This record gives sequence, structure tokens and C-alpha cells, in this order.
Amino acid sequence: MPKESYTVEVVYGFVCRHPGICTYEISKKLKMTGGRVRYALTKLKEMGLVKFKFERNNPRIKKLTYPVEAWSLLQREVRVELRKRIK
Repeated sequence: MPKESYTVEVVYGFVCRHPGICTYEISKKLKMTGGRVRYALTKLKEMGLVKFKFERNNPRIKKLTYPVEAWSLLQREVRVELRKRIK
């Protein structure tokens, strides 16, 4: 497994377990460089697996990372069919 995909998997798993965490905290908890974490988050964003929210409590802006809900990852037709079966 290439190092890049391993990093993406580790970061994604961490974000799923700790939603709403910022890049700095992820890098410190996983003992990775900030650049490596930012790159993994960019890849996850491109894949549509995470989303970002920005929080401004003071002059500094925090970029918080959240996993995308599994429901929204399904194709529209599958969601419609599942809704029909649930009712």
C-alpha cells in the first residue's frame, strides 16, 4: 500500500471518530506533519468524503473537518428506492 493512501485512510478514520476537529489537532494527535494532513484532507475533499466548516471565535479562523454522511454518498436512485422500502 503506498504511503499516500495509508495516510488518507488514517486521517479519514480519525476524522470519522472525531468530527469537528481542525487540521492542527489532527496533526498533533496522529503525530504527522501539518502538510501531510492537509494533503490527505484535500484528497478526501476531492473524493467527497469530508466537508469543511469555518469557525471564527477570535481573529483566527478555524477550519473544522467533518465526515460526509453515508446517506449522501449513495446515488440518487438508490436513495429513492430505499426511502420507498422504508415507508
